[in-house]
Amino acid sequence: MRRSLTAREWILLGVLAVLALASGYMMLFYLPSTSQRDTAREETGLYQLQTEAAQLRLAEKRRMERELDALFAQEEEPLGLAPYDNLQAVMFELHGILDQTREYSLSFGTVDTEQAIVRRSISLTFTSGSYEEAKSVLQQLNDSAFRCMLSDLSISLGQTGEGLVSVSGTIVFFEYKPQS
Repeated sequence: MRRSLTAREWILLGVLAVLALASGYMMLFYLPSTSQRDTAREETGLYQLQTEAAQLRLAEKRRMERELDALFAQEEEPLGLAPYDNLQAVMFELHGILDQTREYSLSFGTVDTEQAIVRRSISLTFTSGSYEEAKSVLQQLNDSAFRCMLSDLSISLGQTGEGLVSVSGTIVFFEYKPQS
């Protein structure tokens, strides 16, 4: 025989139905939509970062283009790389610059020809009459007609009262060697 449900049982069934509806809503609608929303927010953040990085690259590219335009707008041509085996021209250049010193010596290192950009390393030592003369010679070496890099510079003042300045360091000349 069937008996009718009591009020307490009806209330419990109602609470159970409300819980089932709330759980169903949470599982079927709320959790998937919040997951999609969070994924969309993450993607938006990622896209914003990518956009900012692209804008920074674009700004850097535009700055470099302006620098290149300014370089090419100058009356003198920007320095290029000398062709490989440019030793004779380098020697004339070095002699022309170092001839104004009291004495100088050059020691040639190995030439790195493994890549398209050849590095010709030369150790140099010179003595000049004053710090200003030494600075002028170093500036002329730096501003040479050939691409070069000064490194390992050591400047020492003479111990005697003559005011001589001794400079030693390495200068690396760069040359272009086409790959065959």
